[in-house]
Amino acid sequence: MDQQTSITPARRWTLCVLMLAATTLIYLDRQAVGLLAPFIQSELHIDNAGLGLIFSAFYYAYTLAQFAVGPLLDRYSLRWLYGCSILAWAATSTLTGFAPGFAALLAVRVLLGIMESGNWPGAMRIVSRALPPEQRALGNGIFTSGTSVGALIAPALILGVAATTGWRLSFAVLGVLGVIWFAVWLAATSHPSLRSVWKSDTSSRVPTGLAMYSSVLRNSQFWRVFCVTISVNPVLYFFLNWLPTYYRQQHGITAGSQLTGILTATFLALDLGYLSCGAAVLLLTRMGLTLTSARRSVFVLASILLSGCALIPYTKDLYNIVAILIAADFAIGIWIAMYLTLAQEVHPTAVSTAAGLLGGSGSFAGAILMWLVGKATQLSGSFAIPFFIVAGLACVAAAAGWTASRRTPTSASAVSTLEERQH
Repeated sequence: MDQQTSITPARRWTLCVLMLAATTLIYLDRQAVGLLAPFIQSELHIDNAGLGLIFSAFYYAYTLAQFAVGPLLDRYSLRWLYGCSILAWAATSTLTGFAPGFAALLAVRVLLGIMESGNWPGAMRIVSRALPPEQRALGNGIFTSGTSVGALIAPALILGVAATTGWRLSFAVLGVLGVIWFAVWLAATSHPSLRSVWKSDTSSRVPTGLAMYSSVLRNSQFWRVFCVTISVNPVLYFFLNWLPTYYRQQHGITAGSQLTGILTATFLALDLGYLSCGAAVLLLTRMGLTLTSARRSVFVLASILLSGCALIPYTKDLYNIVAILIAADFAIGIWIAMYLTLAQEVHPTAVSTAAGLLGGSGSFAGAILMWLVGKATQLSGSFAIPFFIVAGLACVAAAAGWTASRRTPTSASAVSTLEERQH
């Protein structure tokens, strides 16, 4: 506990807020291609199949890079690896606006997936080093909410900038914000009390290389949570990437105040889902339920709400469709928060490695779904199949989560003791 107690509370929470800002910027960029898809498709002559390939290429690259980056983050300077990954992301995001055609855009999105891969595994590791065990859940909740904050403000910001300057300069704006973030990060993380957070002890007995992967992969809980991540992450990616295109092609809603209002309400529900997950579990445990029962009650309800997407192809009224999708986004927010909680309990020391393997697996599944959505909608002219898939994945997530939640979570004190012994 010494390395945490030497850090003032203000510096701990500053780190979390900075990681919240980084995650927000990253999700602004992820949203940007989906939001600007009508303009990009028109100017670069890209159909739905091509758009699906662009979406999926990002996630394929993101997947492979996450598999590789975890051990580096577990062993070396988090300050520089994490900070420079965000700076590299900013530079690559700017390049998106210079893409002259489909091939160039595809290449840039592949590069962007590689550059973005350090955010989640790095942030989870920083939280585990900077915050004492009893505060880590809150720290994770703060930086994770950047996904919903980014999705929430993206419609107004991205569409507003695009309407004023064109879609290409929207990516340059995101790049500039990333450079500003990096300058603030360097200034805020230079205090000597944070050195224990950044520098790993190379003489420690923490496994390295293939041994670190083996340590995680031999853990049966990893595979239980693996089934959760490949079920819920693709659904999140579908909502973030394809909803603007769905509303445009199926309901004729183009960029404007109506689309902005619908997407803002939808992603506000996502943010509420993130916050409601922990609050609901806490409330239910205080009412007398065991932690396992409380978690299961929350994620089963989320799966029921997600399953409502199967009704969308049979629903004609736009307002009812929007209501179903708002409830579904709320539900996937709950599920992502639950998944992160389960993921942090997989391995007590190789946090970034486990997070990278799980996050990469979820991204790979998401990449496949992005491609399938593009193909299915191109061939059928309908989003019925994707919505049926979402409902099916909701059922798979409930079954996988039920199995993963059988294991009693490791106590905070036990995890802390093991980390201290190995560091």
